[in-house]
Amino acid sequence: MSKKLIFRILSSIILISPLLNSAQNFSSNLEKEVFSAFEKDSVNYNFTEALFAIDSLVTKAEAETRKDELLSTINTLPKKETSAKKEKKRVNKIYNTIHDTFLKKYNLDSYFSDIFKDGTYNCVTASALYAFVFDQLDIPYHVKETPSHVFLIAYPNTHNIYLETTVPGAYGFSIPKEPEIKKIVDELIAYKLVTTEEVQAKGYAKFYEDYYYGKAYVDKSALIGMQYYNKSLSYLDNENYALALVHLNKAKVFFSSPLIKPLIKSILFLQINDLEFNTEKDIDFLVELLSISNYPKDYSLSNLRTSLFKIIEHDDNDAAFVELAISKFETVNPAKVKHEAIEFLYEYLAKNASRNGDNAAALNYADAILKTNPKSKIAKEVVEYFTFRQVGLSVLDLNALNAFLETCDKYPFLKTNKRYTLSLALFYGNIALVNFKSKNIKTGHSYLEQFETVMDNNSIINDMNKVLIADLYQRAGNYYYYKNRYAEAHKKYSKGLSYIPNHPELLKRAKWAKDEL
Repeated sequence: MSKKLIFRILSSIILISPLLNSAQNFSSNLEKEVFSAFEKDSVNYNFTEALFAIDSLVTKAEAETRKDELLSTINTLPKKETSAKKEKKRVNKIYNTIHDTFLKKYNLDSYFSDIFKDGTYNCVTASALYAFVFDQLDIPYHVKETPSHVFLIAYPNTHNIYLETTVPGAYGFSIPKEPEIKKIVDELIAYKLVTTEEVQAKGYAKFYEDYYYGKAYVDKSALIGMQYYNKSLSYLDNENYALALVHLNKAKVFFSSPLIKPLIKSILFLQINDLEFNTEKDIDFLVELLSISNYPKDYSLSNLRTSLFKIIEHDDNDAAFVELAISKFETVNPAKVKHEAIEFLYEYLAKNASRNGDNAAALNYADAILKTNPKSKIAKEVVEYFTFRQVGLSVLDLNALNAFLETCDKYPFLKTNKRYTLSLALFYGNIALVNFKSKNIKTGHSYLEQFETVMDNNSIINDMNKVLIADLYQRAGNYYYYKNRYAEAHKKYSKGLSYIPNHPELLKRAKWAKDEL
């Protein structure tokens, strides 16, 4: 990939907000089987099949045939030697035989199957070829990776035999002495695998040692991922971001390069403005980007909300789709980002359900918000609206009271609202009145006392139903009046007048009771 294109893609991170993810697309049954097998067991899998899988035209049968070709050649190779000197010569012969038999022409844009088509190869595919051969011959090796190159070291703990398939000259197989090191490193510089500055900073000997024999190495499975990584770079060169993303996602299954994540993130950022967020795939893209990006360095809360607005504003997106999006955001890390997204979408659903008068749905959404953010103002407003609305729609009987008290215990913040005490007064007053009318005097008195406790300890008289108060105290006073208990009757009438002074009926009856004393 050109430096210009890399710079343009990476620099876009600071210009564009988050989005996008890519579902895994398989180009053949063989590839699908390979990924499934590796997911189940990343140690015991078919290495050669995995190398061939990137070529959509290669079948399982062809991969097996090519493997047999390799094994046939391997069977002709010399057996392990006992002495170190002879073993080094043996590895040299193996190296040359494999190279002469299979590797004909270096081509940067080639894949493992190309070795068997026309002999073209690159550092990744040739290293993979030797890795398979060495596995069969029980030759220990390390796969060495640099930012732009890969090669093998055979017998890494003893002979340190360097195996290079892409550098021309006599150094493909080498255990070089000091005079030869400079020539090898100079060729690396000439082929732009390293820079002069890197070499000068360490000196030839130290640079050579670090470059070829450093302790870091990767598992051979990385060679599978490197093919997908290289293919993604080819797609990026052609600005085919969708296929580049598909192959980067495949690469990271086998290859944990630090270069993959920023490239995926960059591609996702580039596609953000093209998304409508009316499909599950679009949501998946957003979730992946949120999961791999750094908050708030890569994007801010306002950037996130811009994307979320697209979800709720699209005409095609109903409540079920938004709920689907929420379920996907549940997987996002960090938790702060997940909570921001989920709360935003639930708030939309709660407000929408409220507008449509869907009590149950609105309260369910509010519950979900409060689990994420117990201080959510919108969730509290939804709960308050429907709870107190339900009081107004009820018959204010004992069942409605119990339901109201249960709701207020579930949502303690309701008890700080003035409408809570007003509702209690309405319930107690109405239940007391009903019982007085039904001659259930003891029960009526019990609720009347509760009514007075609420009324006397809260400033709600201006919001209370005066007709209810007048009727309640007339009924309570009348009970005593017609039993000739005039003092108690006068007390009840007078208590009613303390709430609604100058009420004509209560004034009249209070006077009658007093006159009878």
